Amino acid sequence: MSPAEKASVQGFSIESVPQDALRIDDFRMHLPEGTRVYIAWPPKATPDVIVAAAAKLNRQGMVPVPHVVARRVESEAVLERFINELAEKAHVEQLLLLGGDPPEPIGPYADAGMLLHSGFLEAANIRTVEFAAHPEGHPVMRGNTPTEVLSAKIAAAKSAGIQAKAVSQFVLDPASIIDWHENSYSPIAGGAPLQIGVPGVVSSKRLLQMASACGIGESLGMLRKSGLRLAKTALGNASTDTLVKALSPLVNRAADVSGFHFYSFGNFEKTAAWARAAAAH
Repeated sequence: MSPAEKASVQGFSIESVPQDALRIDDFRMHLPEGTRVYIAWPPKATPDVIVAAAAKLNRQGMVPVPHVVARRVESEAVLERFINELAEKAHVEQLLLLGGDPPEPIGPYADAGMLLHSGFLEAANIRTVEFAAHPEGHPVMRGNTPTEVLSAKIAAAKSAGIQAKAVSQFVLDPASIIDWHENSYSPIAGGAPLQIGVPGVVSSKRLLQMASACGIGESLGMLRKSGLRLAKTALGNASTDTLVKALSPLVNRAADVSGFHFYSFGNFEKTAAWARAAAAH
């Protein structure tokens, strides 16, 4: 990688699942200290498991960014306890707020905006909230709706005195996110920083599964039509390297793009190793 490409990777963030914290002895063996590690909320995980993972990451010098999935929160009491424990036990100051996959909420929260308006974040001194952005399509929302919803959430966070950021769903087509950033994101973001999501070290089969689940229609069709040649570009260094090189000029020049976010898709150590090596001077 060129120096400019390496510079674009510095300050990267990475996705994890709670099981990673159970398996990995010391995250410092895999990541630079101060790395933002997002903690996904899988269907079978409990808030207590996420709190434990966040606390371990904090103890080991990382910055935990837990997902809070609205439709998996059972009650106001559960949300209040969850947020307070993240703040008290893991010193969390930043959250990623999501609506979530369940078709119906199990409690009173249907979307990320409702979490934001709960009042519990300000009470726990949460300073920053992130929202998901969907440059290449949404599994449910169509047309310009995802951009309109994101705009409303960014505005609501700012009104509450909380810094707003966005992290994109993983992308497969560099041209589409460059166009989306210029024509959709920047006009509504008001300078809110964006992390560009890219897949890490992942098999083509896994990538196709995730792309289908996430509603990445155009890029998924492109992958299928191109067959193995393009699918292989989504395998670890091939894919990640290709996407990072194509998108590094955007990361380096755009004031409202803060870097790359790597989705590990169950291959945390391999993805972390690739990102750490790519960012090294």
